[in-house]
Amino acid sequence: MLSVAVASCASTVDGTAARGADGGQWRDVPPGLNPDGLDPFRPVEAGVITADATARDAGELIFADATVFDQRAGSLFIGSNSSGSAESSYVSATFRYVPYPDDPRCSDRSAASWGVYVCENIGLGPVDSHPRPFPNAGEIRVGGGLREVVIRPEVSGQYTPFYQGGTEFPALRTVRVRAAGTRDIPALDLSFVVPPTVVVTTPTDAAPLVIDRSQDLVVEWVPIAAREVWVVLTLVQTVEGVRRSYRAAVQAYGDVGRAVLPARALAALPVDSSMAAGLTVFPYNVSTTRVGVWPITATVVGEGRRYAVVLQ
Repeated sequence: MLSVAVASCASTVDGTAARGADGGQWRDVPPGLNPDGLDPFRPVEAGVITADATARDAGELIFADATVFDQRAGSLFIGSNSSGSAESSYVSATFRYVPYPDDPRCSDRSAASWGVYVCENIGLGPVDSHPRPFPNAGEIRVGGGLREVVIRPEVSGQYTPFYQGGTEFPALRTVRVRAAGTRDIPALDLSFVVPPTVVVTTPTDAAPLVIDRSQDLVVEWVPIAAREVWVVLTLVQTVEGVRRSYRAAVQAYGDVGRAVLPARALAALPVDSSMAAGLTVFPYNVSTTRVGVWPITATVVGEGRRYAVVLQ
């Protein structure tokens, strides 16, 4: 008999992971969080799965019919909206019984901590067959910012996001997320810390910033206690009516103070003087908790830097 232990996993946000596997110390990890500091993956609640590997299985790994992988997951997004050329704030919530299907119009190439993602507007997007209405926790109130933000579920059960120009959640604020709950999802009362503002030291101010695709793009910042800092280069190209969006991204722990988007990633991007391109550097705190049977991933984004870009 072969027994496979199944357990849930979560992220830490104390910014010490650069010194080893989350500082290399079990004691700096609060109960219920993953000591390796890696990103959360969707947990399953099957306990211990037993597979019968006797001769009659002809070498195949067979799971019992009763084995069920639970795909329920909730997500919260709070803080700065890293897209666009101006500072803005965003709050959203999603609860699903099954993941959103992959978009066949998009492709990606990735290695280590970087990736290049390309999407085009040819053909139809995926059909979301998720049952309606979506599960929801009722009205969600987010406090701790410059004002309280409230998002409410629509008739479909999906939440209408909050979007507003400017900064609603300054650095190091503690935001509190509350909801009364419903028959689908228990009451919420969660707190998260907005990461410090990223102070970028390289590249220096430039208008626009010229990026040579044959060279690694090195971005450095004053080290901060943020779970991650994301460096994202985005551009949009339209050729003969086909619109393609490109995103080259790399991530690093906040206390590392440095991330490199390699030349082999940049080489996958086209050069077109008509393209609108931009570089953003933003801090993220990513953590996972559980409310009842629901694993919930919270992404809290602080303030960062935006650059207009010219590729060559």
